[in-house]
Amino acid sequence: MNKFNSSKKIIIIWDFDGAIGQINSTLPYNFNFESLEKEISNVEYILDKLDEYNIKTCFAITGFSAENGKFPYVFPDLIKKISDRGHEIASHSWRHEWIPLFTNDQINKSLKRSKMSLEKALNFSKEVVGFVPPHNRPMTWLMKGAISLGDRGIFPFFKLGDTSQLIKLLLINNYKWVRISHNNIFQKFNFLKRNITGKIYKYKNIFILENHYTGFDDRVIKHILETNHSTYTISAHPLMLSLENKIESKINFENFLKKITESNQQIEFILPSNLLL
Repeated sequence: MNKFNSSKKIIIIWDFDGAIGQINSTLPYNFNFESLEKEISNVEYILDKLDEYNIKTCFAITGFSAENGKFPYVFPDLIKKISDRGHEIASHSWRHEWIPLFTNDQINKSLKRSKMSLEKALNFSKEVVGFVPPHNRPMTWLMKGAISLGDRGIFPFFKLGDTSQLIKLLLINNYKWVRISHNNIFQKFNFLKRNITGKIYKYKNIFILENHYTGFDDRVIKHILETNHSTYTISAHPLMLSLENKIESKINFENFLKKITESNQQIEFILPSNLLL
């Protein structure tokens, strides 16, 4: 990351699930039409609010949402609109699969088709080079000393229960960056202090956005303003902006933008694809 100047870099990634993602979410039976309308309405709000501050972010979107069909169950025009307003489009898989439970062939097809569908919605004007795993899974990465018993499909019984297997498929499909969540055993037991917004590095020709912070509360604002990391990765879900008691709420989002931009510090918002330049 030494190619960056001395300013702090913030990457914001929105997990934009769409109808298929809400249905296949961790709590699928919470799906209803009102939630779908709220999510899309909040995306419009996010775009307008970011325009106010001239900030560009990344939207990780399920590939199914880019297909032709009935709005709001699919929305290729909205995906194109997001891109046209300067934001990056990344893949959030084809249909929000819980990756460790699937075979290599199934996830390979998900990576390939989601990339193709999203790029088609962009009229092939831009390449989709980033991937954000649904459910933040897998969280096991043996070579990093990270083991998770919450992945449902546990390695070695399920090949894709280990992050190394996912990275192999990403490289085959020409992805250039991936957001990954895991904590090694020392971090889990608090023997090793970690950067709550993660770190970024290159591994086998792909940039790893390792761990991230979900939401925009005072804790992450303080972390950004009082530390001197080169990058800070923050994630959020458009639907969650409608929930006032969540750290991803509109109130926290607006407060975050205001405090960060008015801090008089050298802070820049960048896209994940800027890492490739």
